[in-house]
Amino acid sequence: MKILNGPFLSALCFLLTIQNLNASASHAADANPKPASSPAPVCTTAKEYITALEFMRARSDLALLDKDAQKVATEVSAGCTDAAKRFIKVTSLLTHSGLTGRDAISNGLEFAQKSNAETDTFITVFKQAFVEEGLDLDFSASLKMARALSSEFEGNLDPVRKDFERLVKFCVNTKNLNLPKPQCGAFATRLTRYGQSWGGGIAKPFNEAFEFLRSSKGPALTTGQALELAEQILSKGPGSVENFTQGYRYGVSAKGLALDSKSAIAFATKMASPATSSAATATDSTGAAKKRN
Repeated sequence: MKILNGPFLSALCFLLTIQNLNASASHAADANPKPASSPAPVCTTAKEYITALEFMRARSDLALLDKDAQKVATEVSAGCTDAAKRFIKVTSLLTHSGLTGRDAISNGLEFAQKSNAETDTFITVFKQAFVEEGLDLDFSASLKMARALSSEFEGNLDPVRKDFERLVKFCVNTKNLNLPKPQCGAFATRLTRYGQSWGGGIAKPFNEAFEFLRSSKGPALTTGQALELAEQILSKGPGSVENFTQGYRYGVSAKGLALDSKSAIAFATKMASPATSSAATATDSTGAAKKRN
């Protein structure tokens, strides 16, 4: 029987240790496999070029020479997947609305480089603003409004379309505000843009604030007063409606601050903003305490 010498034995032990470590690592890797990396997005450049070019060739009203149409198609294809669809949607919408071919193409090219969400929002808002059964605004005003709520909007675009439609419907409804349509459009655009800081829908919290402000369970304000204050509350950001409502109810409660309605509104407005709620002074609570005593 051969006896293993010291150096050989040490080397063997080292190799066995490495083997065990590798086996442990392999087992750990099998137990915790790496997630499969998602494939890189495919840019369908050729498809976008062909689709855009054939669209322009089929539309004689666009009045483009073929060499010019090819240049436009090349620019469209740079927008990658769905660029041609976005280009065609916007160009078609604007030409049908009375814009000249070249001007419509210019706008279409812009949205070829934008996202599908921006394009769909632009189309929805423009239609709502331009059509007679909507706001019936002129072309320039409709275009400006549509840009403000799509390509110029910084935030989650998903709720924008529904917010704008709901606010316009609310505004023109004779049971609610019955404002002139141009004024209604400005109102709906302004409120919808508050969604940039909310990160979600704005129409529902606005309606909740407006109804509470007009309600006998709230301050029972006039329509005009409720409209103005509801917008002021929304401008303070997410949670503002809940904070205002809770603040007002506590403010007028005999077991709370026992304030009159005007003072309770002032207190609740402070509570509506996280940045200023901590700055609610002791004046209100001190005054209320004196009143209770």
